[in-house]
Amino acid sequence: MQGSAAWIVFLLLRYSLDILLLVIIKVTLFLMVIALLGFAEEAHVAMALSKPPYIFEEDASGLECDIIRESFKAVRIDFKPSFVPMNRAEALFKSGQVNGVINKLENSLDGFPSDPYIDYYNVVASLKNRKLKIKTIDDLANLRVAGFQTAKSVLGDKFNSVMTKNTKYTEVAEQLTQVEQLLRKRVDAIVGDILIIKYYQRNLKEDAGLDAEIAIHDLFPSTAYRIMFKTAKMRDSFNKGLKIIHKKKIYSGIISRYTSIKK
Repeated sequence: MQGSAAWIVFLLLRYSLDILLLVIIKVTLFLMVIALLGFAEEAHVAMALSKPPYIFEEDASGLECDIIRESFKAVRIDFKPSFVPMNRAEALFKSGQVNGVINKLENSLDGFPSDPYIDYYNVVASLKNRKLKIKTIDDLANLRVAGFQTAKSVLGDKFNSVMTKNTKYTEVAEQLTQVEQLLRKRVDAIVGDILIIKYYQRNLKEDAGLDAEIAIHDLFPSTAYRIMFKTAKMRDSFNKGLKIIHKKKIYSGIISRYTSIKK
């Protein structure tokens, strides 16, 4: 009798251990699947061509690239950038070849805009020795002006109106070209972010011997940039990741790393 009872206890314990092992295996497999799914999701974002220090196309780095990458990394989403002119980026977004596009205002495309992830500080720059009096946007009306691509769409109605009437206004995709045009006196003024202008000014001085002092005319408020997403889910994930990297000081570290960078 005692032997039978002991055998029954043994079988119950064995059965319980088998059930426990099975549960452990299932839970482990479930967690592995969840982890794999977490990294399987991909954010394919169309970005502008190289514009240091914000975007270094050759190694997918820079202020914008790193902020976006770290934001997605914080929520376990892979980030895949595509570097194209911004008019091409819009076409890729509309056709569904990418699920996000940077540098777009909320009402420019149908989609789900993210929280602002970076501010650009756009200015007008001219050669200091020209002593041009540029205090308002109207002062640009009769000048040869080179703006960055999409400048008219992001710098406000007044700038759009004045530059639309200015037949000597052009927009260029490569902002190195803007600064070179200014230093070679092919344009009277350029419009762009102050960090980009100063970066290329320094490089052209060292690489091409183009050395001239630049006057900065502060005519614009800072411009907050967002990512337009195809889905609310991806937008919400990015916003969550952006908050995380702010909280963990990763964001401020990226800013510090690039404000004095030289590549």
